[in-house]
Amino acid sequence: MSWACSLSHQAAKQLRALPRERQEQVAGAIDEMGRDPTRGDVRPIKSGKFRGALRKRVGPYRIVYSVNPKAKEVAIAAILTRGEATYR
Repeated sequence: MSWACSLSHQAAKQLRALPRERQEQVAGAIDEMGRDPTRGDVRPIKSGKFRGALRKRVGPYRIVYSVNPKAKEVAIAAILTRGEATYR
């Protein structure tokens, strides 16, 4: 069963700002999340402004998202480069 993935305005803007090959890599990861949102390198975020959300690692980038299992929805909040201030 597939999940509906939606990008926030901020996440869509961040995706467009990535280099073309990275856009394709992140888009592939988002498609995979539509099949199984917990597959791959997924971990919960324990602190910062995204506390309680999940993050999926895609190379040097992190997809920050939340899951609504009842509605089978994945809400992507941000696509960030991993750095010191990523989750703050």
